[in-house]
Amino acid sequence: MDETHDLARFFKALGDETRLHLVVLLARQEQGNALCVGRLAGELETTASNVSQHLRVLKDLGLVRGQRRGYRIHYFLDQDRLAVYQDLTRELLGTTLFVETN
Repeated sequence: MDETHDLARFFKALGDETRLHLVVLLARQEQGNALCVGRLAGELETTASNVSQHLRVLKDLGLVRGQRRGYRIHYFLDQDRLAVYQDLTRELLGTTLFVETN
């Protein structure tokens, strides 16, 4: 796929406030302590069904992966895939986007 198309999909997915909040929650969770849909729904004060729909979009991008633990699936952020999107952003938009100015 075209890199611009990939990056547009990434930004479109994170342009939704709920999905961005999901990514933040998953990024902040402790190593080895992945969250399930029910816990994510509680954190976001929404339904499990809503969280599942948003997770599907993030999984399609490869940003989120699930791991079955008993009868629940626990989700975590794929740090390697996130790094790919970060690198692509720097490559296409330049590093000035990430430089703090005062």
